[in-house]
Amino acid sequence: MRTALYTVLFAWVATSQLFARVGSIVLDQLARESAIIVVAKVKSVSHPLIGKRYAKAEVVDVWKGDQKERVEFLASHTWTCGISEARKGERVLLFLSKGGKSRSYEIAHSGRGRMPLRTVNSKEFASFWPDIRLPKGTPTIDGPRPERDFIRSVEVAILRDLVNKVLQKMEKSE
Repeated sequence: MRTALYTVLFAWVATSQLFARVGSIVLDQLARESAIIVVAKVKSVSHPLIGKRYAKAEVVDVWKGDQKERVEFLASHTWTCGISEARKGERVLLFLSKGGKSRSYEIAHSGRGRMPLRTVNSKEFASFWPDIRLPKGTPTIDGPRPERDFIRSVEVAILRDLVNKVLQKMEKSE
C-alpha cells in the first residue's frame, strides 16, 4: 500500500513539472505590476555553493520608481520555469518587483522582466522572451542568438515610449 502511494505521489510530482509553464503577460501589465523599471549595468553576481544568487547593478536610467544609484536583485530562478539570472558586465532593462520578505528585488514574471541590451546599427535593442506580449504592430528584429529564434529584440526607444504610455495612464487613473 505504501509503495503504491509513493508511486502515485512521485508520478504526480513528475508530471506536474512536465506541464509547468509561465503564462504570457502583456507589456502593460508587466509595467504596472513592477515596483521599479531601470536600465542598469550589472557590477557583481554572487556565486554561493548553496543558496540563492544575488546581483548588484549600477542604475543608469530609471523608468519607474524612485531615483537610485544601485539596485540588488535575485539572480536565481525560484521554480522550474524561472529564468532569473544576471551576468557581470551586462547592460539590462529590468522590470523588478519587491520579493516578499526578501532583502532585494526579484526579476518580474519569473525572470522574463530581464531584457539584455545590445546595439544593432547604432540603435539600442532589448531582447525579450515570447512570454512578453508587445502591442500588435510593434516592430521587432531577430534576437542575438540564431539558435534561440524564439527570442526577439525591440528598439529601446520604442519600448520606453510604450512603458511611458502605461505609466501616464496609471497617473491619470490615480
